[in-house]
Amino acid sequence: MDNASNLKLDSFVQTNTALTENASIYEANVSTKAQADQFASDLEQLLNLKEEADQPVKWLIGEKNAVKKSLIEKLYLLCNGLVCYANSVPNSEILEKASTGKYALRNLSELDLIDFYKQCVGIARQHVADLPPFGPSEESITAVETDGKAFEQKRSDLILLKEDKATARNEFNLLLKKINKLLNGKLDYSIENLRTTHPDFVNYYFAARQKAKGVQRHYDLLGYLKDKATGKAIALGKVSVEGLDLTTHITANGTFRFKHFPEGEHRLIIENINYKTLYVPIRRYASERSKLYLEMEAIPLEVI
Repeated sequence: MDNASNLKLDSFVQTNTALTENASIYEANVSTKAQADQFASDLEQLLNLKEEADQPVKWLIGEKNAVKKSLIEKLYLLCNGLVCYANSVPNSEILEKASTGKYALRNLSELDLIDFYKQCVGIARQHVADLPPFGPSEESITAVETDGKAFEQKRSDLILLKEDKATARNEFNLLLKKINKLLNGKLDYSIENLRTTHPDFVNYYFAARQKAKGVQRHYDLLGYLKDKATGKAIALGKVSVEGLDLTTHITANGTFRFKHFPEGEHRLIIENINYKTLYVPIRRYASERSKLYLEMEAIPLEVI
């Protein structure tokens, strides 16, 4: 897995730890408990897929190459014996089929090498009684066949292992998207709703969530605003910190961010001309980044 996936997994593991250690806080809430349980189950499957996708292949490549080298050495001797026999008979067909060199054998594709060893073993078995004076024996022919079959098996095992790794990697990426959707679309909101009563747990949870970003740091505090009634993003307005000269604007997509936000307890003042002003208490630790998912209540239109 690449570094980004490993960071994401590390974040998920720590997020799950935060949830497990504080399960008593939210377990009475059926929806939040179900989301946390689903996350834990998906994470376990994700870790298994990672292990499968990260299976090493070098050892099997090494074994396959060692068997291939042995096969080529023995096959070259068998071919020389067949060529000598063909010249003595003479037999131009055997001479054409068996004539080769080590360099040529080494440069055959794996499938061509398999076809070639089978062809030579077949010819040798047809003339086994006449070959001993030229080198090949029943034992040496069997040795070539044994190495050939071992090479085929190692090659097949390697292909299957690579296919399994590729399948696991694809399933990993699909499940990763599913988990991200669960966290970003549901569980993060559910946990954020506990900030008023359990701020330390909420901060702990989101600190774990942010570890997936690695060393990239574009904000200390990030907020998402949506209409309480419609769920649509709230565009424009401003967010300030009570008692501090610290203000930022709400984007057209309903987000706001502070790149540098002081640690400690503060209160955000969120203003939009079409919505009731929102006051949000927040406690932030210097080592964390925080995300807020907030809803604002629209100001009713006056009926004339």
